[in-house]
Amino acid sequence: MQIEIGLADKRLQARDPFEWAGRVLSHFACAEQAIGRLSLALDLPIEKGALSNLADLRNRLVAAEDRHCSALNNRIARWMSHRPVRHLLAHATIHQLTDLAGRDVVITRHLPRDRDDVTPDRMWTSEEREELLRQATSDSRSISDQVSNLLSDKALVAKLKRHQPR
Repeated sequence: MQIEIGLADKRLQARDPFEWAGRVLSHFACAEQAIGRLSLALDLPIEKGALSNLADLRNRLVAAEDRHCSALNNRIARWMSHRPVRHLLAHATIHQLTDLAGRDVVITRHLPRDRDDVTPDRMWTSEEREELLRQATSDSRSISDQVSNLLSDKALVAKLKRHQPR
């Protein structure tokens, strides 16, 4: 017999900080992949990665003056606000500690890329980790679903292709 565990049951009770970081990064990557699919469909160049023309993509979404495009743009904006955290988690060492009250705390320490890198070390409470995972999951699903829906609307895709950035 196989038991399926939902997100609510599989929250951070496992207390594994590496699983948490991996899940957050995985959700970030899924959203990036969906944005890349949309960029390709709009014939935007992606030689430097799926996000190299993100500003142009977002300008096209705004210029379309369509509620679906606006919703996707808003979700991308929230997703982008977590990019520094994605960078931190992707390049940090992770340590799990227990504070004096017995609560688990995760410390992420970042090795600087160069002498000007000021990425801070960070201490994460269980609640903060759970909230970041919740938002990453929500953003990933929403962006993926919205991109799929947008790509199924050929007229809207054509309208977005026609828009030329200024």
